[in-house]
Amino acid sequence: MTRKGKIIFGVAIGFALVSTIVLFLVARKRKGGGGKSSLLKSDKTLVCTHIANIDVQGSSKAQNNLRNIGLNLANDIDIIEMDVQITRDGVPVLFHDNTLNERTNGSGKIQDKTWADISQLRYNSDTSQGIAKLSDAIDELKKSGKPSIFQLDKCDSGEIQKINSLGLFRGVENQMLCKGQSFTKPSSVVESNVMWMPIIPSSYVGKMNSESVIEEIVSKCQGSQFVEAQFSDADTLLIDGTLSDKLNKIGCKLLVVAVGGSSDTNGKSFRGDSSTQWAKMINPMKARAIMTNRPLALKNYINQAV
Repeated sequence: MTRKGKIIFGVAIGFALVSTIVLFLVARKRKGGGGKSSLLKSDKTLVCTHIANIDVQGSSKAQNNLRNIGLNLANDIDIIEMDVQITRDGVPVLFHDNTLNERTNGSGKIQDKTWADISQLRYNSDTSQGIAKLSDAIDELKKSGKPSIFQLDKCDSGEIQKINSLGLFRGVENQMLCKGQSFTKPSSVVESNVMWMPIIPSSYVGKMNSESVIEEIVSKCQGSQFVEAQFSDADTLLIDGTLSDKLNKIGCKLLVVAVGGSSDTNGKSFRGDSSTQWAKMINPMKARAIMTNRPLALKNYINQAV
């Protein structure tokens, strides 16, 4: 081979090698980033909106609707919580209640209806909005190009498996956060390569005031990206930020719910969706994410506090 031929051959080999590396990196990015979101790197308290609510002009009073999901994405809300149920013919949709009776012009359960039935219904609080498909919400996320996380609630192991079998998680695995009652990830979550958020069981409420209990919870949160707090005012080592600090060391963020709460959970002195309550959740509790019905107000509060 001539000297010129060797140079051309070397350039061709180099080009092929670079092309292979680029294609590998692109494919890896499309695959979904190993179940982690870029927002996990943030040191700021993340804003999680409840049932896709948003406090902005033009938003809808209906829960889990596409208009509000789009507004949350447009306003860079970190986490959008939505409730998932599956129709009789296998279509994942976004709906909160156990029955359609109270919030829509329909009746009965989602699971007993086909998508053709569900698609005809409208919310009583906003007749311009119907029940949305999860696939349409994910399409909005993909089109937005935003790093926002979809937190999928009311979504059990079988439903996660069904959603994955439909290919809906493909390309956004690192932006899907599933929540469950067990510290142990369901096999469907592992197979789907999505994120996992257990809820601290009620059996721990009132007992998170000893180092041994805190260490036990942290050990059980290994491999989870978030854990939802369920606590009382007696849980001093959660309230003073000890639990959050230890969770941060294993890459798990403590999420606190500012809405709802029963008579014996979520801490009576912490319960409420206002700046006064948010302040306590951020310091001393060191919540790394807060679920709220007022995501823009919370976002502004956090930005001003920094």
